[in-house]
This record gives sequence, C-alpha cells and structure tokens, in this order.
Amino acid sequence: MLRTPAAGRLAIAAVVAALLPIVVATARAISGDWFPIGDNAFFAVRAMDVGTRHHPLLGTWTSASVAAGVDVNNPGPLFFEVLALPARLFGVASGLAIGSAALNAAAVVGIAVAAHRRGGPLGVLAAMVPTSILLWSMGSELLFDPWQPHSLLVSFLCLLVVVWSVASGDLGAVPWAVLLASLLLQTHLTYAILIPVLAAWALAGLALSIRRRRDEDREGWPTLRRKVTRTAALAVLVVVVCWAQSLYEQLAGQGEGNLSRLARSTGADTEAVGLRTAARLVAAVLTNPPWILRPSFRDTFLAGNGGANALQYDGLPSLPGAVLALAALALVLALCTWDSRRRGDGPGVAVPVTAGAAVFGALLTVAQAPVGVLGLAAHQLRWLWPIGAMVGVAIAFTLVRRVVASGVSVVPVAGALTFVVAGIAAANVPTFNQAAGPSADAAAIPIVAELDRQMGDLGDGGPVLIDLAGVRFAEPYTLALMAVLQRRGIEFVVPRDDEGMVRQLGPTRRFDGTNATRVLLVREGQAIEQPPGTDRVAFVEGLDDDEQAELERLEERLVADLTEEPLRLNAEGREAVAEDVVASPEGMDPETTVESGLLAVLAERELVDADDGLRSRLERLVSLRRAADIETVAVFVGPLSAQPGAQGSS
Repeated sequence: MLRTPAAGRLAIAAVVAALLPIVVATARAISGDWFPIGDNAFFAVRAMDVGTRHHPLLGTWTSASVAAGVDVNNPGPLFFEVLALPARLFGVASGLAIGSAALNAAAVVGIAVAAHRRGGPLGVLAAMVPTSILLWSMGSELLFDPWQPHSLLVSFLCLLVVVWSVASGDLGAVPWAVLLASLLLQTHLTYAILIPVLAAWALAGLALSIRRRRDEDREGWPTLRRKVTRTAALAVLVVVVCWAQSLYEQLAGQGEGNLSRLARSTGADTEAVGLRTAARLVAAVLTNPPWILRPSFRDTFLAGNGGANALQYDGLPSLPGAVLALAALALVLALCTWDSRRRGDGPGVAVPVTAGAAVFGALLTVAQAPVGVLGLAAHQLRWLWPIGAMVGVAIAFTLVRRVVASGVSVVPVAGALTFVVAGIAAANVPTFNQAAGPSADAAAIPIVAELDRQMGDLGDGGPVLIDLAGVRFAEPYTLALMAVLQRRGIEFVVPRDDEGMVRQLGPTRRFDGTNATRVLLVREGQAIEQPPGTDRVAFVEGLDDDEQAELERLEERLVADLTEEPLRLNAEGREAVAEDVVASPEGMDPETTVESGLLAVLAERELVDADDGLRSRLERLVSLRRAADIETVAVFVGPLSAQPGAQGSS
C-alpha cells in the first residue's frame, strides 16, 4: 500500500522542511535591511509601476538585444505583477524579497501537489529530495533574489513536474502548466525553446492517455470528452489573460511592437553556440561531478578570460566525453522508463521521458543561443540546474517505486527520504551567497542605505533626469537610487537616446527635453570630483584614514617588488593579453603599473605568477582598491546643463 497516514504525515514534514530555508533567508534579509541593487532595482521600480501611469506592458529589456542588433524586451509583465502586491503591502525592499520568496515557496508546494497526484506521499518525497538539493545549490541569498535567472529556477522545476503530470493524463494540471509556462516565457527568453519542446511532449502524452482511457471505457467517453473540452477552454482563457498585455503592446504600443521585434531578432545574422559546444556545456552540469550540487552553481561556468575564447570555460568535458556522458544519461532514463513500464507503473513511465525531453530541449536551447560580445554568460544557463533536479526526480521516483514494489514497507522508505530532505534543508539555513548576479554586489547595500540617508528630501524642483553617461557597466548604485527616488515619490526620467534604458523603464520615462528640471549624477572612485554647477548631496568614503594610509604603503611596497623583479603573468594572463582582454604590462614602468590600477586588475583575475608573499600583498591590494574605486560613491544634483553631453540628451 503506497498511501498510508504515516507516509502522508512524513511527506508534509518534508515539504515544510524544504520551505524552511526560504522562510529563514527572507526573514533574515528583511531584518538585515536588504535592498534591491543593480538589476534587481529594475524589478523594484517596475513592480511599483503596476497600476500607475508607468504600468509595464512588457518584461525587462534583454541583453540578447546586443547580439541581435534589435532592442527587445522579455515578452510580458507577469513577474512584475507577481511582485506588485507584496511590494505595495510591505514596502519596495521587503515586498520584493517576500514576493520572490513566495513564488519559490509556491513552486515548492506546487511540486509537492503535482508529485502527490502522480505518486502519493512517496511521490512527494521523491520530488522533495532533488528540490531541496536545488534550493541548497542556489544558497540562501538567492532564495529571495528577484533577478529572473535565479527567481524562476524553482518555478521551472515546478513546470517540469507539472508537465510530467499532464503527460500522465492529468487534465487538471493543464491550466497550471499553461500559467507556469507563460510566467517563465514572459520573464526570460532563455525558455523560448525549452517550453515548446516540453509542451509538445505534454500534449503528446496527454493525447495518448486520453485515447487509452477512451478505448478502455467507451461508455465513459462522452463524460471524458466534456472534461477535455472544458480543460481546453480554461487553458485558452489562461493564455488570453496572461498574454493580453503583450498583445496590446504589439497592436497599440508606440512604434514597432515587441513581438514583431522578437520575430525580427530571430533572423539576425549572429554566431550561435552550436551543437558541439552545447553538448559540452549541458554535460558539464547534468553528467559531470559535482552535478547540480552547490559548488557547480558557482564554478561550472567560470569563463577562461573572455575574448576570442569566451566559450572556453574552465573544466568543460571534451566533446567525446560529453557525448558519452549524455548517452549514459539517456541510457539511465531509458532504463527507468523500461523498468516502470515492465511493472505497469504509468506515472513512472512518464517521469523519465519528461526529464529526457528537458535534456533534449536544453541541447537545442544552448546550440541556438547567440554568442554575444562577452560570450555566453553563466546566467543564461542557470535553467540547467532545475533540469538536473528533474533528472533526479525521475531516478528517485523509479527507485522508490521499485523498492516498495519489491515488498519493502512504505513507512521506513518515507522516513529515510524525509530525513534526507531535513538534512539538506538544515544545511541550507546558514547564510550563503553564491555571489552571482546582483547578489555579487551585496556590499553595495549598506552604501545605498547611507546615500539614501544623506540625500534628505532633495528639495523641490520637479522630475529628475538620471545621468547615465558616467556609469560603468553593472554599477549597482544608480539603478538602486532610481528605486529610492520612486519610493520618495520623486519622478525621474532617463536620456532619450538610451533606448535600452527607456525600454527597461517604460516610454513614459523617456526624457523629452521638458519633463525634467534637474539632473542626478552618481560617481565612483577617482571620478567623484564634483561636476561644475552641481551640489553634492551624498558621499560615502570607501576607505577610512588608516586604510588609505595602508593602501599608499602597500602600493609603495609593490612598486619596490616590481622594480626588484619584473611582473610575470601566468599562462591565463598571457592568453588574456594576447586576446586583448586586459592591457599588457610589458614596457610599463612599475609606478604606472601600480598607480593605473592595472596590477589590481591582473591580480583580481588571478593572472599574475606570484609567490606566497606577493600573492598575499596582491590580495590585500585588490580589497583596498575595490573599496577605493567601487565603494567610494558620491551623488550630485544640479541643473540640466550640468549633465555631460546635456545637449545630446535633450
């Protein structure tokens, strides 16, 4: 008997245990004054825009625009709307964390419900083990992170489990699959191939199940047919509701619609990754140790040094090794399917096929991915971890059902699985930051808080034009200050010729020459000199007096080191110089090498061949230089004429 009260209670306990790290991490973030910085601030601003004159009709602008040569957005605003209510109820920072965490928690519960429909309490437990591993791999600080490469991972695993349920003949799961697929596809274009592949399998499996039920029960066919019709109508309704805003923007928005832009971008003449490299990238996560475990999330896609070898990640398997490993994975899934079929276990047949369809979709997705200026970024491949978890669900479900079918009692198996889930969850309670995406700049959060405190009310004077000319790539402060301004009720606009930023924040925030009276400028490090005509309204010094003196002494010592023995680059450093990824120190005197910041750059990228003593000094140099160059921030406000290139922006 697979369903017993004791097993049911253990399954509930496992779900609660899996949810615990999400709850703890979010509570810790709120009590620790977490604030959305960098790209996370886009989600804060746009969530608060919902229902206002800035209401978003699209998702965020996507970096795929660079490779395609066409400015495009992710297709829809569903994720902003998920975040909008908690942001309004709890404030922009706490609400954003709560909304993102709630989505993850709902996905965990959804996984449990769908797995229970397929396999009862043991199905729940078989799914909770890989789910808990995925949450642990992400680490606590990504469990409430709104950045969509991270915030959708658990939802994608939920979709995979729901697709399994649909393919097994579960009509009730169809609308939920449509809703989840819409959320994923609207929020991140990396799912654009995966979702059609999964949909094709789900519909094929569902059709086979319906036909089998019709053949087995001819008298019940009229009732089943009416249920199929109602389900199809409900699914269509979900599609219409989810996609109405995207269609409205396409038909009635300003200029060319986003869906047309997306269609045009697919025909762009861009270099694709290709199937050979795709096999190596997919195998690196799904078949190579440490598989989807926590170290892999951080280390699997560490690029060599960009440049011409942007796709040459460290530690990828060879092509023959990748092909063999993926073939072995396919064999394992095929054996799971065969074993379940031999035992007459219908749900057990569908789950490995679902995992296999996801792996196939992964290969197609990566093979078709465009290679941008910086290669293929790790965040574009994060969905591989939920696919790895789904492979785990397939294997665990097959093994558990096989063990119980052999005569082993259900309760001991359920107890063992619950113990495993609880252990993984306990390991995920302590703070752990993968330092991926905006979370890599967590040190900027207290700096933004201090800038906010110093800025006061900024006085009167109408909307503010945000200067973007002096902002470095991925600088975390300016976007966060947009969220600060919005929270204070201060309207802001962005330069009209920055099409990407306009598409991020909406056409109502395009500067037209008359809709701003002041300019706000953010400057870092050595660029904090006050622009003429502005007032400095906030300033954070990255180094105190003692640290500044330490930096000066350290740089003098390093100049002496390089004078005594010329700087040597390691193999990675020589390759980076040859590919023009970093400047060459050859021919540069020691003072210039140190004072220009080149030595710190080389040291931060671990491109220097150094003994233990020099390495220790270089590590300290990187830390102090970061504080001086990145954690020293000033905010200035002035008339529009104070903006660099003001005429070009007006």
